[in-house]
Amino acid sequence: MKILYLHGLGSSGQSSTVQGLKAAGLEVVAPDYKPQHFTESLQQLAAQVEAEQPDILVGTSMGGYYALKLNERYGLNTLVVNACFDPATLLRHYLRTPAMDYVTNQPILFDQPMLDAFEAVKSSRNSRAQLRAIVGTRDDVINPDAQRQFFRQQGIEWHDVNWGHRVEDIPLLIQHIERVIQSPG
Repeated sequence: MKILYLHGLGSSGQSSTVQGLKAAGLEVVAPDYKPQHFTESLQQLAAQVEAEQPDILVGTSMGGYYALKLNERYGLNTLVVNACFDPATLLRHYLRTPAMDYVTNQPILFDQPMLDAFEAVKSSRNSRAQLRAIVGTRDDVINPDAQRQFFRQQGIEWHDVNWGHRVEDIPLLIQHIERVIQSPG
């Protein structure tokens, strides 16, 4: 099983989630990209999907947004964790107070045209692929109730877990990945 893992804003392809998945013996491709730049990131990640042909997309936070967008295009098995389902709205507060890039320790500066570039997620129910979500009930970055409402509107099955915004249990994440892979489309 090959996982294409998409990290969140301010993170990298060497995140603790990636390290945990690799330590568990899974094949993980985790590119570095700049989630704040929509067009550039989507092009880069689409090329990665085409080159790697992963069995599943797994994305956390902003990576969840890109996993949803790639699911629209490719119809791949997809699991999103605390997905930033509407970046144009959910990132608006970063216009006033920059986000932090945890890799470079530099601020991530946003402007309105950057937010305007983000496309809305479209309903992408594809009969060949599974699309599921994990919602951290203690998420203090993306409101869990807003996530559930979005998934309900999109017809996406979700599971609540007792996590904050970050993945807190790699074995449980792996169980969810396996369920997506093993479920019929």
